[in-house]
Amino acid sequence: MLMFYPKIGGFDLRKRLKKLGETLVLYLDDLLLLAGGGCLVRAAWESWGRPAALAVAGVCLVAYALVIARSRGGRNR
Repeated sequence: MLMFYPKIGGFDLRKRLKKLGETLVLYLDDLLLLAGGGCLVRAAWESWGRPAALAVAGVCLVAYALVIARSRGGRNR
């Protein structure tokens, strides 16, 4: 009796799909964070001008760097 086992080319398909899903979620999460920062910079530019937009951009980059460092285990979770 033949039983279906999801192995293709010696790799476990479930593990591959799980890893792909985790990677995709991390990528989309980072993309959402960057897009939100871009929206804040644009709003600051339109409301208060270039100096405010540059300040907001700096704050967004620092916040993004902290999020990345924390996700890589830079501090005790």
